[in-house]
Amino acid sequence: MAPAFSSDIIARVKDETDIVEIVRQHVTLKQAGAVFKGLCPFHKEKTPSFIVTPSRDRFHCFGCGNGGDVITFLMEIEGMSFPEAVEVLARPLDIDLSSWLREDESEGERRSFHRANEAAMEVWRDAFWDERIGASALTYMTERGFSEKVLRDFDVGWAPGGSDWLAGRLKLTGVDEELALQADLLRRGEHGGSFAYFRNRIIFPIKNISRQVAGFGGRVIDQGEPKYLNSADSPYFTKGKLLYGFDASRMSISREKTAILVEGYLDLLAMAQVGISNVVATCGTAFTEDQARLIRRGAPNVLLLFDGDKAGLKAAVRSADVALRAGLEPTIVSLPDGKDPNDIVMEQGGEALAELLRQGRGYVPFLRELADQKGGDRQLKERALRQALKTVAGISDPLRREYVLQEAGEAFGMGTDLLRKSVAKEADSKNSRSRFSPGKSGGRQNRVTGSPDPAGSTESAEKNSSRIPGSGPRVKRAIGVPNVARQEAEMLAHVLKDQSGQAAIAFLAERGDLRLKTASAGDLVSELEAWSETGDSASRVSPQEFVLDRWNTAGDSEYRGFVSRLLEKEENPDQTDFLKVIRDCLGRLRRSQGAGQG
Repeated sequence: MAPAFSSDIIARVKDETDIVEIVRQHVTLKQAGAVFKGLCPFHKEKTPSFIVTPSRDRFHCFGCGNGGDVITFLMEIEGMSFPEAVEVLARPLDIDLSSWLREDESEGERRSFHRANEAAMEVWRDAFWDERIGASALTYMTERGFSEKVLRDFDVGWAPGGSDWLAGRLKLTGVDEELALQADLLRRGEHGGSFAYFRNRIIFPIKNISRQVAGFGGRVIDQGEPKYLNSADSPYFTKGKLLYGFDASRMSISREKTAILVEGYLDLLAMAQVGISNVVATCGTAFTEDQARLIRRGAPNVLLLFDGDKAGLKAAVRSADVALRAGLEPTIVSLPDGKDPNDIVMEQGGEALAELLRQGRGYVPFLRELADQKGGDRQLKERALRQALKTVAGISDPLRREYVLQEAGEAFGMGTDLLRKSVAKEADSKNSRSRFSPGKSGGRQNRVTGSPDPAGSTESAEKNSSRIPGSGPRVKRAIGVPNVARQEAEMLAHVLKDQSGQAAIAFLAERGDLRLKTASAGDLVSELEAWSETGDSASRVSPQEFVLDRWNTAGDSEYRGFVSRLLEKEENPDQTDFLKVIRDCLGRLRRSQGAGQG
């Protein structure tokens, strides 16, 4: 559950934060009387139209219309949620947010979890630089070419051997054994007592977007197995949802509009050392859709830079498939066989790696080249094309799906009509498998609800069947049920994204007696109605600013989560006709409601 801060603490964070200093971390500002001007970070421009007004603690761009307070700025520029932005701003002010949280038992546990991990990070970091304890680890890293600066920048640490060493050091910092066990820093032994999970390993702290330590990766410096060890998943740490180094690289990723994805922690450190800063690494897992969405919040492109061996190629193809399905544009970079990014940087330098990055290939062309390199016979090309079409079938955006389909046709010399039929067949096959896959009870999946049907249920079959005149026997057909909640969310997301407020005005004027299905959507409508009463269109803030200003006081945790998810939806194209989208959504919702009443 997301933390819920009181309006008093939000006001205090805003008052004590210098908005000019925060904005200056991302924009070059020049003072012009009572305001500061610069080039807008949210759209490309040559003449400054972006201003910061310290007296009002606000920013505004006259070019794109973006504006808000310091919290809004941090959310927009770094892709943070509201609570994450508040936490980041409160930390340098030395404000303890825990005392201002509304009642939420899990929040106290979450903070204790992060406090224990941060204490462990400091203990291990000190050990790494202690000549008596961490000499072997420091020697290993420096002999591999890593500088003191990059090692300190990323808080690299050393976990000595011995089961009791960590427990004793943590106790001195105020972290008792029970808390260390809950944070998975210690584990219970088979015969009682506890032992340190990480021992004789170089430690790499994994931080979340709020820069809190969520978990760790540990690497051996000899030939021990496993080579890498990672913190176990928990309610506050999920490897498949975090990216190593993202807390440090997200600004560079946002500026470059591209993230470089590598497999290893050392690969990331090596690239950071030579000035390539828009790099992230997976945390011991395959690339996931959650990680792809994390990147998508700041950039539309991802460069896949994996090891130059058979396993690396497979991982690159699999990751490109995930990236395309999640809305990213993947490029695959080939490395010499047996080499990883760390090897290239340390042996040939940063420019050699930069040149390899420039030679990257798109997903579909890469599949064709891979087939050609293996001999290029018909079977290899067919297999590569089927892999591409399988990916195309999983792309939800119809326009994007069509473009990738055309790219596949050009790369493999096939007609798009034939490929389109193959994609449709693949999609039908996938839907069929999902509809009839066994549930926990062993029954079939209901076509409408997705829940298991009793095996052989005649009544269920009759309900989901229809007779086509002249077609002979009764055939099963999926019944389309509109997802009203999703339609409502889509409509309200566009209402909030329209900075002019015209979409909100049209929605309120044309909604009529239409009742929204979800309670959170209803709460948001009440907020929009309150916004419309705040003054004339020239003086009031945008609906999004108004909603975010009252985010913590307007509803419950479900409402806050609902609004956060709306604002995390993909950015709209510059030429989006918000009024048309709103009216289309209202029309669909009225038809759905009418069908339900009928």
